[in-house]
Amino acid sequence: MTQLQSGQRIDVSGQGAAIVRFGGLDAGRVALAAISPEGNVSAFIEHSPGEWQLSSFEQPGDHYEIVAYITDDRHGGFVNSAYPTRVEIGGIQYDFPAPQQQLAAVILGEIYLKDGRRRLKVSNEGFTFGIDAYLRAKQLQSVVIPHRNRPAPLPGGGPGPDTQGRPPRGSGSPLASGSGVIIGRDLVVTNAHVIEDGSSFQLGRTRSALTPVAVDEAHDLALLQGSVSGTPLPIRLGSPLWLGEGIMASGYPLMDILGADLKVTTGNVSGLTGKSGDVSRFQFTAPIASGSSGGAIIDEFGNLVGITSASLAHESMRERGSISENVNFGIRSSLVFEMAAAAGMPLPSTTPINDGTRRDAVAHLRNSVVSIIVIA
Repeated sequence: MTQLQSGQRIDVSGQGAAIVRFGGLDAGRVALAAISPEGNVSAFIEHSPGEWQLSSFEQPGDHYEIVAYITDDRHGGFVNSAYPTRVEIGGIQYDFPAPQQQLAAVILGEIYLKDGRRRLKVSNEGFTFGIDAYLRAKQLQSVVIPHRNRPAPLPGGGPGPDTQGRPPRGSGSPLASGSGVIIGRDLVVTNAHVIEDGSSFQLGRTRSALTPVAVDEAHDLALLQGSVSGTPLPIRLGSPLWLGEGIMASGYPLMDILGADLKVTTGNVSGLTGKSGDVSRFQFTAPIASGSSGGAIIDEFGNLVGITSASLAHESMRERGSISENVNFGIRSSLVFEMAAAAGMPLPSTTPINDGTRRDAVAHLRNSVVSIIVIA
């Protein structure tokens, strides 16, 4: 196995086919194409999810780029999540260098002729906003990109999976999206209202099935079980929330507009009760939007203090006059612990994280907060 470096050049003359394999979590969301400066596109042949073949380096022409791209980038995601990426040329396997930035389209290499020999210049550069951004940068118009697959946009419009004003969707199609938090092995907590209108549920990134094991409508909580990779967040039980405490809210809001990567906002605990003095909830100021429901609210070190639940709707308060922005409600994490216990599930960890930077706390969120797709 040879590790390639960005800028490295390889002689590929007369080497025949090239087979590219993606080994990461999002391997099934990535496609490959050879694109010339004139806009001629040659599709790689897909043998299996994550494995692609170019019959010969001569087929697309004398000068082109090999581009890997997320096929459904309207819902976000990055090619980085499909790495490691390996190419087999003439029986020799090479590892491509991973991108240094989050990119939804990556130029794996440039093929060109020099002294009559066909060469590959290795690259790990690309475009955050996907294959469309690549085409714009290359000033290529009316180019048809193969394997393009943009799923129906997920609904938005409020802090939860709001479908108001949208046409009904057929059975088996995506209906809404929300967020969830890993609290144990293969165990995710979300809001009950996130899943209330669905017939089945999927983990957003892998599309693996999630099955409800407990629902508490009174406290707007639901436990889902399925094949989930990640690190459970510890639940903070030993010390109560305090008024003015700094927190971070995280989730997957407005995926059809903002993309499917994790969003994190900051704020503080602005009230110790919910609506009408509900002690099971608290108020916080970190901004949220449609799809944020079920996401994690953490303290400065990354301990789970609550689950995002709702935002005070402006339209329901118009007759009362103006209201403050970012009046949002979270469900106390102690209820999550009690629900897991009542459902007979393994108890979530309560061993607190007592140090670390904000960057460390966000790293915990990246490994613990997931998106949930609700199927009609």
